Amino acid sequence: MHNSVHLSEVVLLLCAAVCIVPLFRVLRLSPVLGYLVAGTVIGPYGFRLIGDVATTTGIAEFGVIFLLFLIGLELSFERLRSMRKHVFGFGGAQVFITAGIFAALFVGFGGHNNAAIIIGGGLALSSTAIVLQVVAEQGEKSSQVGRLALAVLILQDLVVIPLLVLVPLLAQSDSSLADALGLAALKAIAYLVLVFGAGRLLLRPLFHFIASLDSMELFSATTLFVVLGMAWLATTAGLSPALGAFMAGLLVAETAFKHQVESDILPYKGLFLGLFFMTVGMSLDLGMLLERFAGIVGITVALMATKALVIMALCRVFGFALAAAVHVGLLLSQGSEFAFILFALAADQGLMDPAMSQVLLVVITMSMALTPLIAGAGQRIAFALEKLAGARSENLLDETLDLSHHVIVSGYGRVGHTVARLLEVEDMPYVAIDMDSYLVSKERKSGVPVYYGDTTRIHVLTALGVARARALIITHNDTRVALQTITTIRAMGLDMPIIARAKNLEQVQRLEKAGATLAVAEMFETSLQLSAALLKSVGVNDYEITRILEIFRAEDYALTRTAEREVTA
Repeated sequence: MHNSVHLSEVVLLLCAAVCIVPLFRVLRLSPVLGYLVAGTVIGPYGFRLIGDVATTTGIAEFGVIFLLFLIGLELSFERLRSMRKHVFGFGGAQVFITAGIFAALFVGFGGHNNAAIIIGGGLALSSTAIVLQVVAEQGEKSSQVGRLALAVLILQDLVVIPLLVLVPLLAQSDSSLADALGLAALKAIAYLVLVFGAGRLLLRPLFHFIASLDSMELFSATTLFVVLGMAWLATTAGLSPALGAFMAGLLVAETAFKHQVESDILPYKGLFLGLFFMTVGMSLDLGMLLERFAGIVGITVALMATKALVIMALCRVFGFALAAAVHVGLLLSQGSEFAFILFALAADQGLMDPAMSQVLLVVITMSMALTPLIAGAGQRIAFALEKLAGARSENLLDETLDLSHHVIVSGYGRVGHTVARLLEVEDMPYVAIDMDSYLVSKERKSGVPVYYGDTTRIHVLTALGVARARALIITHNDTRVALQTITTIRAMGLDMPIIARAKNLEQVQRLEKAGATLAVAEMFETSLQLSAALLKSVGVNDYEITRILEIFRAEDYALTRTAEREVTA
């Protein structure tokens, strides 16, 4: 039975993943590498449990579609706008310069120009999956290093789309580079205009209607329909299905259903992407790796060194500190999972020599395997350089250059720490400041963007980027410092929202009189929360508890503000 052959191969793929990938997680290595090794073990160059890779490729390609959809879902137009300088400036310069270097080297060794474009572009990319995992493990997600890495990765993910579109066009022997670029641009623009216009009009009402039916199965089915439907539309237009999936993600990110859609897609994306990497692993020729081991190691070192040096140089050009430059450079020095897609597609289209594709795939795999070690070394070097630089305010200014539309957290005690964690969950950039030098030193070792300083001083507020900040929250209980900080910010002519912590309703009045947008009395709020817990324990429903608490808040805070107005009058 023909179908049973495919079923047995899928069972083998899943069995290999279940057996090998958990081992890589235990060893704190990327699951991507685990999938690659699993595919190599069962593939035609391993134990030959699966001899024909083509039978699994169709299923694995769904992983690429879901990956691009999630990338679009996480970006959103608002996020791109707030990070535009470093996404398109810093990230664009990195991709353009690095791709140019590698393309020139390939042409210099006798390669074809069209192939050089894909090879240069593919090698300029870094691994989104591995870098984000390492950043999370190092606790650097909210640090300057994490923000710069994210900016570069966003631009690289965007670049993948035109590269995927270009591969089949460049593979046509009768088309020049200019013609291919022009045709790709026209097709992409027409498709984007059509899809963007229709998507903005139809997607939100569609999800609203489906959600009103209160059926999770139907909502999941609608999500899959949107992703795969837009990918199919891109294919019928002669473009890459990944472009359609990416556009679907961007459009859904603008709706209120973003998080629910993301939770529906994640299981499919992980499963199919894992199958894709296993398919790549099955195509890796281990015999060739052993024969050319020295050359492959040399190319891997050259790849990582070139990318690291380009990124370090650009960091310095953009005004970032040496410590951040070294850390980001080493963190992004590896090859990308998208290069597997590009090079495999280029080889299938006859644009690249299959042997060259094999060598590059092995080089990228080795660079990805070395990433945790290289990134760890980068973090240690950066920390040593930071200690040499000290904690001067000009160093704080260097480390907040890239911040815009961020939140300033004044005070990083228990309350400030909780606020920072909530901001991280919402992917909102923040910077924290505290006067406890021991606490600051301890938290910075964990990658937290917290600095030592006094927010009552104008030059410290300037270094924190207060003029570019979205809001400031004062979480410490030093009323004198809070009052002086608020007064200083208002004296600078800034009307940003300022949320302040107060001990009681009397201090709420003083802080709001000084210019705080909102002050919250901790003793009053604690009594309300205790009362809510009591009411819940005796059987009062959540709606009634919320209604009562809101009435008390409105009345007591209103009395405080009325008293303030009477005193002023």
